[in-house]
Amino acid sequence: MTTTTLDWNRTYRAGDHHKYWELSQPSAELVGFLAALGPGAGRPALDIGCGTGWDTLALAGAGYRVTGVDISEEALHLARARAAENAPEESGDGSSRPAFEQADVRRLPFEDASFDLLIDRGCLHHLGEEDRERYARETARVLRPRGILYLRGSRVNTFPFKPLTAELLRRHFAPNGFEASPLLPFQLQTDAMSLPAHACVLTRTDAERSATP
Repeated sequence: MTTTTLDWNRTYRAGDHHKYWELSQPSAELVGFLAALGPGAGRPALDIGCGTGWDTLALAGAGYRVTGVDISEEALHLARARAAENAPEESGDGSSRPAFEQADVRRLPFEDASFDLLIDRGCLHHLGEEDRERYARETARVLRPRGILYLRGSRVNTFPFKPLTAELLRRHFAPNGFEASPLLPFQLQTDAMSLPAHACVLTRTDAERSATP
């Protein structure tokens, strides 16, 4: 299963996101991660699979100049409305209200080395094997050297999730120029459920990526 096999616009219009993955606030694990990183100071960040935008808003609140992307325009409509009500005003630290764009993570519409920080809460774990390789290549491409991808995904192999594992990191991310932290288990909480998950910090190295066949 990949993200393209689901009609995400219909899913959001039907309100199914409230049953499975919606939050009523930024995710707790991201808030803790951003607190440890320190102020964003206007650095560019990307929220991959931003959904209705709570984590995008957390990045903006931490001082990042953030863009949220999602494959669903319906999700982005909800995210823009949420940002209009909750986003911080532009401030002297270089941050601003978040931007939102419709985009496919396999073909991101950004130039090389555009971002210092990428975050993903539940996008990768919907992708099949071929699409995971494309994901790794694209995230490596848009990250600056020493930039960070903060990745969170299921640790169980149950429909519709494909697990985030150490083997996945070795197979797809290491050849594309990433160094990975240990996988840390946690419970990925939503308003309606809890999913056994892994969190991982991937750092883009200065080394060139392996050539694409």
